Amino acid sequence: MLLFVKMSLLLLWTLMSLCVPAKTSPEQTKTVEFNVKPGGVVHTFSEGIREYECTFTYASQGGTNEQWLMSVGLSEDDKLFSCSVWRPQGKSYLFFTQFKAELKGAKIEYANAF
Repeated sequence: MLLFVKMSLLLLWTLMSLCVPAKTSPEQTKTVEFNVKPGGVVHTFSEGIREYECTFTYASQGGTNEQWLMSVGLSEDDKLFSCSVWRPQGKSYLFFTQFKAELKGAKIEYANAF
């Protein structure tokens, strides 16, 4: 059962996307790499465009440090701000004991995690 919970949490955060209404902004996208560290300590990583910011807070166990990506962007019509967090290699040797994603400067209208 514990393995199922660990795998579920891993799959949940393999890709998480949030879309929210945004005010007028020029179209922009940004993808940045960050280091996910095991050890059970809470870590936070943030990235943003203009007044919009996506923050991923987590604690993980197992394995060693892994490189993950966060992408933030505005849609062509400037109505959606998005944030995605994932591991480019797909598989991970870490499991998250806790995690959350937050947005500043916008209201969450749609979220998808798998």
